[in-house]
Amino acid sequence: MTGLADCNNFFVSCERAQNPQLEGRAVVVLSNNDGCAVARSNEAKRLGVKMGQPAFELRELITSEQLIALSGNHTLYRDISLRIHDIFRRYAPDTTDYSVDEAFLDMTGIPDSELPGIGAAIVKTCMEEERIPVTIGFAATKTLAKIATERGKKAGERVVMLTDQEEIGKILSDMPIGDLWGIGRRLAKRMYLAGVHTIGDFARKELIWVRGELGVHGERSWRELHGEPCIELAHASRTLQESVSETRTFPTDIGDFDYIRSRIVIYSTDVARRLRAMKGVCGVVSVFMATNRFHRERGYITPSASVRLDPPTSDTNVIADTAVRISESIFDPAYRYKRAGVTLSEIIPEREAAPSLFEDMEARRLAAARSRRLMEAVDRLNRDCGSNVLGLATRLDKGYNESNDRYVNSFGPAKKY
Repeated sequence: MTGLADCNNFFVSCERAQNPQLEGRAVVVLSNNDGCAVARSNEAKRLGVKMGQPAFELRELITSEQLIALSGNHTLYRDISLRIHDIFRRYAPDTTDYSVDEAFLDMTGIPDSELPGIGAAIVKTCMEEERIPVTIGFAATKTLAKIATERGKKAGERVVMLTDQEEIGKILSDMPIGDLWGIGRRLAKRMYLAGVHTIGDFARKELIWVRGELGVHGERSWRELHGEPCIELAHASRTLQESVSETRTFPTDIGDFDYIRSRIVIYSTDVARRLRAMKGVCGVVSVFMATNRFHRERGYITPSASVRLDPPTSDTNVIADTAVRISESIFDPAYRYKRAGVTLSEIIPEREAAPSLFEDMEARRLAAARSRRLMEAVDRLNRDCGSNVLGLATRLDKGYNESNDRYVNSFGPAKKY
């Protein structure tokens, strides 16, 4: 059996975990540039707020205080996600982290009769330790496990087992084809024209028809619906990413370098922390800036540059200093910038970082040990006491206003939580 553990309304749940006053309120979390809703509480859904709905369309609900709108705090979400995935690993023989709020649980070797109890324990632990509601579906394949989880979320059930073939057939016949993992809205219109309106209709089609219409990916979905596991996601749990980046849009067009520098330091701090979480070090730091493509009075530019680190590192101080130096080299005071970002690449496991041929090995070992202890202490404090308890002083340079990092009801009277 395979399980899919899915955090309910994850970004909103993370905000509520930090601020219980949001419980029971209609809440949306907005995209990086506060342009649209990317997460909605159940209360917001009942108000008719749609996923991806532009923020300006929610103006009336926000100003009337029926709806609370928050900027995305992705550092917080990543921190909580790492801890939630650690909880999943306590209970499952093997897990695949599919996304920030989802993980597949390989329950091979565990009797089916034990799964409801294990699922209930996972749900209880996630709520007690992180205050994050989780729904888990168990089935013979990943596709059926996703369907089980969706059924549980709609029915208000925390743990769902799909083993009875008759029950599975009824559920599939009630679900629109656009809800099938791997099909989605893009292919749904083509399926409608072929008379396939539900997932059950799709499952009842002949395999040769599925293969001809949708190719190998459609065939895999069809086989999974019939209980044959054939979708592999090993790449999703890859320990090391090829690169990590943090890119944000500024609230307004910015020509003040002090402000941009403080943001670059914040982005560097975040990517360095994520690099350490994956036990890696990076060999290259890159920074880019971009002017507003809609304000082209002086032209649209996207300056960028990279610097190689020797030796590779995950030290926040080194990465942030490097990123600031790059920023100074590409910043042109004649322009106002709307966006900037930091990327770390050429990532390798920290144990594989080789010293330079002419480097003092003992001095390097001592410096690396000091850096590692310092970064571990910083990460531990920020994990236990809040993500921004301890950071570099340069993030507080002139021009940076901490309150600008979060958007709260900007269409009406601001509320502080």
